[in-house]
Amino acid sequence: MRPAGVISRYIVLGAALGVPVGLLWAWWAPRVLVRSVADADFVDAYPQGFAITDLTLGALLLAAGVVIGVLAARRLVRTGFVGGWAHVVGAMAAAVVCAATGRVIGWWVAGREVATLSDGTFALPITVGADGVLLLGVFSALLVVVLAAAFARDRVTPESVPSEHSSGLSGPPA
Repeated sequence: MRPAGVISRYIVLGAALGVPVGLLWAWWAPRVLVRSVADADFVDAYPQGFAITDLTLGALLLAAGVVIGVLAARRLVRTGFVGGWAHVVGAMAAAVVCAATGRVIGWWVAGREVATLSDGTFALPITVGADGVLLLGVFSALLVVVLAAAFARDRVTPESVPSEHSSGLSGPPA
């Protein structure tokens, strides 16, 4: 398959993985609660809530990056490392598309408006405060591919196993 086709398949994979990442982020990420003391002032926003929201997305992107990296590493075994640059580039592109899709879907599902709760507090929309979290998918995919390449071994076939007589370590004939 041509490199453009390989990369485009990875991009579709990244978009497909981004949908559950965004939905799970919208479902699992805690909302930051604030109280209003005046007409438009919010107080008591705890910064840990913003960090936990970012880390929830980061953990989901890390898992998606591992899935993308495992698929790319398995493909590299079949195609070889010389012609496998398209798989590495495709895995990076898939992780970026997954992060973008997950962020947009999470924002679209749960992050557009302030929700008023019954006790007078407000739940702020989910947002990404630390944009570096979006790179966790790329780093985890690349880490899996690099580790798979570093610890890759040639397959053992009957032709690759040395015979007993071909070894010079057998000693002198008896």
